[in-house]
Amino acid sequence: MRIIPFLAFKDMVRDRKIVLLVIFLLAFSYVNLTFFPAFLNGLSNTFQDEIVDTGTSHIIITPRLESNSPYLNFVSSTRKKIDLIPGVAGSSSHIGLSGTVFFEGKQTGVGITALTPSDDSHVTAIGEKILKGDYLSDGDTGEIVMGELIAGRKIEDRIGQTGGFGAATEGLGGVDVGQKVVIRFSNGVESEFRVKGISGSQGFSLVSQTIYMTAMDAEEILGIDDQASSILVRLNNKDDAARYKKLILELGLSNANIQTWSEASTFAEGLNQTFGIVIIVTTIVGIVIVMATVGIVIFINTSRKRRIIGVLKAIGMQKNHLMMVFLFESLLFGLIGTLLGAAIVYSTVYYMNIHPIVLPIGALKPVLLTSTAVNAVAILIASSLVAGYIPSRLASRQEILETIKVVE
Repeated sequence: MRIIPFLAFKDMVRDRKIVLLVIFLLAFSYVNLTFFPAFLNGLSNTFQDEIVDTGTSHIIITPRLESNSPYLNFVSSTRKKIDLIPGVAGSSSHIGLSGTVFFEGKQTGVGITALTPSDDSHVTAIGEKILKGDYLSDGDTGEIVMGELIAGRKIEDRIGQTGGFGAATEGLGGVDVGQKVVIRFSNGVESEFRVKGISGSQGFSLVSQTIYMTAMDAEEILGIDDQASSILVRLNNKDDAARYKKLILELGLSNANIQTWSEASTFAEGLNQTFGIVIIVTTIVGIVIVMATVGIVIFINTSRKRRIIGVLKAIGMQKNHLMMVFLFESLLFGLIGTLLGAAIVYSTVYYMNIHPIVLPIGALKPVLLTSTAVNAVAILIASSLVAGYIPSRLASRQEILETIKVVE
């Protein structure tokens, strides 16, 4: 068994250019198997983070449709029970409203979310999306934060800019911080509000097209108390959302429909499934490339060495041992190519996490899962061995006289 690695190593040293070519091909095959899934995972996370941070959090509780009630009752006591569950980072209640906002002769229908800013700061990132002015405080009355697509953009605000998400939307024509607007709510109540801040996000979220006010104002407008349209729950680990959903269900909340962030956002779930299919197709293509590359190289290599093979068989080398020499070469190709590919991928992922790609939907940071990296190693090495088996077997079964008389 000591002679097999020796002969394989000597053979590889003799054809250094071909060996280097194969190793680089396999290295980039590894990159293909890992970096593209990492890129798609990062893209998916960008969508998910925007949805979680500005919309659903990790778990969202809403009234059941069959209850015919738009609100959850006893919100304070319900949140206290939820907050006591280990692993829950915090909870917040939201009140949903709708209405029409008026400003300088213009009007537009809007969605409105009322919240308690101090509670919500532990659950969503809405407060971090302020582009201009300030965010709400718990005691604010008669003040709102307006999404930039509702506020609109003045002509001078867009000079020198090249498009962007919502750039073509005029909204109310350029509402600025400190100005006042009138909102007519769906229940007929009409009130004047001062714009305290303008919110917006580069990503795919609702903050650019929603008006935010304090729960105190909303309760007065709607005439409700200790009620909410939804309760949002933030977890220490979003991957545990399904388990915590069961724990919250065990609390026996009445009139409550409990959903994880993925259940509440069918768009995010559909996106994950789509990316999963793309990753599978890419992996299959990568496997075919690896097998074709290694198989062709080993086949050419064995064809060029028929005479040497015959001499080795003539001095007593067994067929199985001879086949093992070329299989060992295939294994070395796979191992070295994998190591080089892993170095390229991890270096690129590390760099891109420090300097993320800024897309219209947000900052993209590739996410390379350990399982993806390990599976790629197994696929690459297994494919190298499978691809090298047939030409190695054919070479080992050649007759001695037929191979010796061949001139290289």
